[in-house]
Amino acid sequence: MAKIDQAKAMYGTLCETLDKMQWSYNKEENDDCFAVFTSARGDDLVIKLAIRIDVNRQVMFLKSPLPVQVPQNLRDTVARALIRANWTMLNGSFEMDLADGYVGFKMVIPYMDSMISTEVCRYMILLSCRMTDKFNDKIKDVVDGKMTEEQFVRFIDGTKD
Repeated sequence: MAKIDQAKAMYGTLCETLDKMQWSYNKEENDDCFAVFTSARGDDLVIKLAIRIDVNRQVMFLKSPLPVQVPQNLRDTVARALIRANWTMLNGSFEMDLADGYVGFKMVIPYMDSMISTEVCRYMILLSCRMTDKFNDKIKDVVDGKMTEEQFVRFIDGTKD
């Protein structure tokens, strides 16, 4: 199957998944990428999701930006906190751009010569929402000085102050 045909099939599966979940979304399609943009309501914020099917790389990837911009002087601290958070995850990870302080959750699933099911798509979407919702306010607390790196680690470990 040609790369473009496989990407279109994956895109159809992704849209079918969102339709079954009764989620509204916007589409964007071009020769290199098929994408959907949607959001979910978390405990304390709206979780934005951008899910792309990359034709040439043959991957489906999701990015969920957090509503926080890490100032230069805290990027090392937040990077260490994100490393600790990522250590607890089997799938997906947080990322931070050291140049501008962007923080987000991402998940990448390759699909070359295979098809990803609607259940895998659903898992990717729900896991991303759960991880973003679990950590967003704690990462923001570190940025705002309301939580130390040590307190963040204790939160991850499930221990109290």
